Amino acid sequence: MTLQQLEYLVALDTHRQFVLAAEKCFVTQPTLSMQVQKLEDELGILLFHRTKSGIEPTAVGAKVVQHAREVLRSVKQLRETVQLEKGELVGELRLGIIPTLAPYLVPLFLLELVQQHPQLRVQVEELQTEHIVQRLKTNQLDVGLLVTPLDDRALQEIPVLEEPFLGYVAEDHPLHAQATIRPQDLQAHDNMWLLQQGHCFRHQVLNICTPAAASAARPFTYESGSIETLKQLVRQNHGYTLVPELAVLDELGHNAMIKRFEAPEPVREVSLVVHHSFVRRPLLTLLRDTILQRTPARLHARGAGQKIRWK
Repeated sequence: MTLQQLEYLVALDTHRQFVLAAEKCFVTQPTLSMQVQKLEDELGILLFHRTKSGIEPTAVGAKVVQHAREVLRSVKQLRETVQLEKGELVGELRLGIIPTLAPYLVPLFLLELVQQHPQLRVQVEELQTEHIVQRLKTNQLDVGLLVTPLDDRALQEIPVLEEPFLGYVAEDHPLHAQATIRPQDLQAHDNMWLLQQGHCFRHQVLNICTPAAASAARPFTYESGSIETLKQLVRQNHGYTLVPELAVLDELGHNAMIKRFEAPEPVREVSLVVHHSFVRRPLLTLLRDTILQRTPARLHARGAGQKIRWK
């Protein structure tokens, strides 16, 4: 049994296709298949069911894959510990970030991060919260940037930002005349645009107001996966929505459609999240400091806002 065979095994479980797993491991499909077969022969068990539609682990194969992931995580920790002792910030950083943060936060820090640390290979992927959590636990991601708290004992959360929710209100909507808004104001008006199911931001918005406030008296419904689409719908003089402050940084001060909440403002807590086995603590510090340097100080986590839970 070799570490290489365990890596092939985990790749096969992750991608459930021999061709794709081989591509991700930078080997040919026959090489990967042969090594997995050797591992099966050594263990004397069948690890995967091979079907026309794909493959899936057997009952015992799923247990072997779980142990293989733990072994590979330990090996990764060993290498990273040595790098830390040598004072190196090198290797791969696999970062998962939720879609309502990615387009606004990643451009602020990514380029600076890779320019200052050229030996660090950063791989960023947009994923919804549940997928980031799963991949952190299965060693498919190193760090997540997402909304907390998660209430998951397997993970550690490092708060970075407290990002206010803001109203984005069409000029013909009654809320547009108000200097500030309150959660109870949202309950008195309909025509709220929402993100589609699966986004934690949607759940937070509904936790600020009530589902009734989002029941639009329109001849159609439209739930978007993009905050930018919701903003564009409002710009066409239709209703209102709530947006995170990072989504309107370049509009603050000159766009009358943006309305702040009365204090204490509702905020979403944005954190770096890692598995408890993560050892590259200087990398977390670097990420956090880089983000704080590139974002307005008023957004930095201080516990002043009213944190809105998403579950």
